[in-house]
Amino acid sequence: MKTLYAQAQKGGTVALVEKELPAPGPGQVLLKAKYSAMSPGTENGLLGEHIVPLPTSIGYAMVAEVIEVGPEVYELKVGDHIVTTGEHAQYLIMDEMNCTICPEGVDLKQAAFWNLGHTGMYALRRSGLQMGEPCAVLGQGFVGAITAQCARIAGAMPVIVTDLDDDRLEAAKKMGVDVAINSKTDPDGLANEVAKLGGGLPVIFEATGARGPLMQAAEMIGERGRLVMISQVHGEAMPPIDDPIMQKGASLIGTYVNSKPFKLRRADLFIDGIWPPVMHRDLARYGNSDCWTSDEDIRVFLGLIKYGKLDITPLISHEFKYTEISEAYANYVYPNIDGSLTGGVINWTEE
Repeated sequence: MKTLYAQAQKGGTVALVEKELPAPGPGQVLLKAKYSAMSPGTENGLLGEHIVPLPTSIGYAMVAEVIEVGPEVYELKVGDHIVTTGEHAQYLIMDEMNCTICPEGVDLKQAAFWNLGHTGMYALRRSGLQMGEPCAVLGQGFVGAITAQCARIAGAMPVIVTDLDDDRLEAAKKMGVDVAINSKTDPDGLANEVAKLGGGLPVIFEATGARGPLMQAAEMIGERGRLVMISQVHGEAMPPIDDPIMQKGASLIGTYVNSKPFKLRRADLFIDGIWPPVMHRDLARYGNSDCWTSDEDIRVFLGLIKYGKLDITPLISHEFKYTEISEAYANYVYPNIDGSLTGGVINWTEE
């Protein structure tokens, strides 16, 4: 069968291109796209050829329906809704191991942002934030905003956020943060809030997409605090944060989401009517709080949406038909970075 997919081309343009798809092989499923997510960060780096050479597929967060399963597929069945790191495409073949099933009743448009969602969740887990600790999140792009919401749900008090954009700050307030500061119009706002708390924050998340704010974060972090780096930046030098970090005994924590296992399967011994126990041939899902894989965090993120603990609709600033994908990238991501796009959803369900 044929499918249309989005291809990032030399020069940073995005085009819809047709290709042939094979039947799903062993362990694979055929998916029909529902919604896919776009945001300025990673895709800007991709279109600027900072990640892999162009041309290449583009897109990394998809919610889709399983319409065919290949042999040796054990968990998924036709009709299941899943999320996966698929490219923007009408139809795609994915390995079952690269799919996480959506709980019944979850809002699929919100679910399409699972990849950014579990990135923010990983930052929270790496921070070791405790209930009642105050924290600040610098930057309210999609990942920064999700991180603030995860901190709020985890019991941080207060949750302080900063950004340069009033619309993003307004969305943060709608979602329940305690203090929202425009660091352009109120450059002393964060320092004033920190002073009210007695000076020095135990946890600061840096998610601005720039390196300069790291210096402010290093100065604002408290003794033995945790400064968590979320954003990756191309072409900017690190500010001299080593001295304030070292003097206060603080920790600098990286949160690249692929630094943890994506999914784990376990092999188990069992008694099959004879002794000694033998190895079970099927691998079972391993899910336990002693190891939060990406797959487990994705399930938590989707569950938070399903049960009404998290509503990220204020972050979905734009929706595009899939036929508009070229213009969407050109006008909002590369080369024209339009700050009004926090989260864009590509609708594959209709023309």
